[in-house]
Amino acid sequence: MRKPPDPMTASQRTLQNKVAKVCQLFEENVGEIDHPTTADPLASLVETLLSHNTNDRNRDIAFKNLLETYPDWEAVHHAPHEELAQVVRVAGLNRQKAKRIQELLAYVKETHGEYTADFLREMTFEEAVEELGHLKGMGFKTIAVVMCFTLGVDVFPVDTHVHRLSKRIGFVPEKYDAVKTFKAMRPLVPEGKSYQFHLHLITHGRQVCHARKPKCEECFVREHCLYYFQNNRN
Repeated sequence: MRKPPDPMTASQRTLQNKVAKVCQLFEENVGEIDHPTTADPLASLVETLLSHNTNDRNRDIAFKNLLETYPDWEAVHHAPHEELAQVVRVAGLNRQKAKRIQELLAYVKETHGEYTADFLREMTFEEAVEELGHLKGMGFKTIAVVMCFTLGVDVFPVDTHVHRLSKRIGFVPEKYDAVKTFKAMRPLVPEGKSYQFHLHLITHGRQVCHARKPKCEECFVREHCLYYFQNNRN
């Protein structure tokens, strides 16, 4: 469930229409993406913490190591910090991540009486931020990823690729950081399209709109792209 949007200015409505058009172009050229069934939100929170500043492969290996080493979340919570850090070492920033994982587990146990984040299933994104936002590593991106991917909440996560493409296409100003981009994009993405559009932009960022030397000649979005008009039009 989304928070009711604030009234839009004319420029915001123009941007909303642009985002909707680009979203439609991805559907037409790439196809629609079905949302998977929901999973365990606590596991997803831990996995997303491990994903910070690393790639998907290292995250997956670290998470697999964690699950194979410890029988349950209680064992992870009470594991010696240095031991846990070594178990997730492949993910990088391992001591920091081990600390944040154990802080998360301590919080849910102390607050909710068990190792669960099922309370998120009944929350809006804003409520989830109020619940978990005080914890280290639980920023907008982490909570949005879990709420969107795991629980099917219609909220649009902003990762590195999404941030870059949002600026390049012209959805948000170049000077915006990821948090400002997240806040600006929330009312612009068509209702019900957050998960799909997020994945479309990530894939496009990896395959076409590279950080260096984007393949503008292969891009079906180029006629709507500010970067293309500024750098590639004759």
